[in-house]
Amino acid sequence: MGEVIAFAEIVRMRRQRVARAVHARCRMLIAASVVAARAELVGAPAPEQPVRIARLRKLEQLHEYASALG
Repeated sequence: MGEVIAFAEIVRMRRQRVARAVHARCRMLIAASVVAARAELVGAPAPEQPVRIARLRKLEQLHEYASALG
């Protein structure tokens, strides 16, 4: 019985490690998207600026949320 518990613990730990790695990668991609959105906003024509500002705000909110999770 102890071997089954040990195996289950190993599987659980591996899943957690993979989940943390995926979460970290997502946070990195979102952060890069925020930087890119800021750069696009600087060079955007005036009619497009409200849309780009809204996009930037959504990305910033997503980044804050993902960072708060871990």
